[in-house]
Amino acid sequence: MDLKNKKVIALIGVIFIIIFTFILNRIAIDRKDSKEIKKPVREIFTPERIKFKQKFIAGDKDAEYKIGLVKIEGEITGYSGKYYYRSISEIVKSALDSFKEDEKIKGIILQINTPGGEIIEVEKIYEKIQEVKKSKPVVALFENIATSGGYYCAVATDKIVSHPLTITGNIGAVIILYNVEELFEKKLGIGMNVIKSGKHKDIGSPFRKMDIEERKIFQELVNQAAKRFLDVVVKNRKIASDKVDIISDGRIFTGIQAKEIGLVDEIGSLEKAISIIKEMTKIDKLKVIEYYYKPGIFDVIGLYQSENLFFSKVPKINTPVLKYLWLPGE
Repeated sequence: MDLKNKKVIALIGVIFIIIFTFILNRIAIDRKDSKEIKKPVREIFTPERIKFKQKFIAGDKDAEYKIGLVKIEGEITGYSGKYYYRSISEIVKSALDSFKEDEKIKGIILQINTPGGEIIEVEKIYEKIQEVKKSKPVVALFENIATSGGYYCAVATDKIVSHPLTITGNIGAVIILYNVEELFEKKLGIGMNVIKSGKHKDIGSPFRKMDIEERKIFQELVNQAAKRFLDVVVKNRKIASDKVDIISDGRIFTGIQAKEIGLVDEIGSLEKAISIIKEMTKIDKLKVIEYYYKPGIFDVIGLYQSENLFFSKVPKINTPVLKYLWLPGE
């Protein structure tokens, strides 16, 4: 074995010892703190609150008080990103909790750049915003896209600021159901046998065609979710009755069109959002601090969710869930 290989092996050994020591230390600390309480390994390594990194974005750097900014980017899901543990909804909710508890933060900007996502996760963010805005003003700032679930989140805020050409709207719900019957049978020669307890037990199966009755069942689910969405928008935004039909068919709008209808309050950028918070708080000097999440070593190596690293490339058919999501590319 040459010197180079020996150095590599020694380095790997050192890294392993460091990680193993850290793991034992975490377990020891947890046992001491929890006394007799038993916890699963996953819970031991999952911090109760995300530790955010912070960076100055805008405003007066020397200001005593701050505006907290957190971004909602990408599809809103309940599962984690590809190489880290935390989901978008989890990150946003945790940031809002941190803003609420920090006495130096006097207002919050929710920077939105998302087509929406899973209904339950969108609802969680919506409810958290409703909770936080009781103590501090929250302003939504639309970037390139703030459609469907992204807009749903914004409805919970005190004010909505949009770029003139932001794509927004798309109020409604959707559920995606794949059909791979022909692919499996004709191309791959694979058949699927299902033994079921009831007529609709395998409803939504991708391995057979959907019948009329099943389509009706799914349509009712989507209609119920869409009605809830519309009711939330009409209630929070006080949309005029003659505008309800315009926004209820799922169409998209520019920021300018959305303002004319009443879906947004102001046209502008970050500076406009800052000025609104200054007006609401009566504080002239404020600095905007972004809270962002940077995965730690255990997130990256997959100690939390190893399946993200090792099984992410295995083809799979996603479980159908109701979504507040704009799907132009599907």
